[in-house]
Amino acid sequence: MLFIRKEDAYPDFFFNSILDITPGDIKDMGAKAVAVDLDNTAAEFGTFHLIDGMKEWTQNMIDSGIKVIIVSNTWISRAYILSRQMGPVAFIPMSLKPLTFSLRLASRILGVNVSETAMIGDKMSSDILAANRAGSIAVKVQPLSRLRRAGEAAQFIFGSAK
Repeated sequence: MLFIRKEDAYPDFFFNSILDITPGDIKDMGAKAVAVDLDNTAAEFGTFHLIDGMKEWTQNMIDSGIKVIIVSNTWISRAYILSRQMGPVAFIPMSLKPLTFSLRLASRILGVNVSETAMIGDKMSSDILAANRAGSIAVKVQPLSRLRRAGEAAQFIFGSAK
């Protein structure tokens, strides 16, 4: 049986999209590095294409002195392809979140303390839980699929903005 402590289930910060998070936000959180989830955070679930603006977001983080790594439960080939599109950046595929070893490894690879790493993801049951259990900063974003559906619903209701 899996037991979840209440304090492990809540993120430290909420954002609508990963693209809304600035280097200043990351620094204000006390982080020196970000661990980025892929599915429904940086790319649509199961696709081989980053969301528009993700490469620029990554470069902006790096240019501001924030270290970036992918920590995802996806398979190796997909993580490799998307990491090349992002920078390239380092990646840890098949991370088995909510287990914490991948976040500890990511922090070690980047040369920062795990407490100075912000895990950015969309899932409470994996990304946020792993971050809290590892002692990282837990940053929750809305899943891309939910944002896309909300946009489609608004377009259906209100029509296109022409």
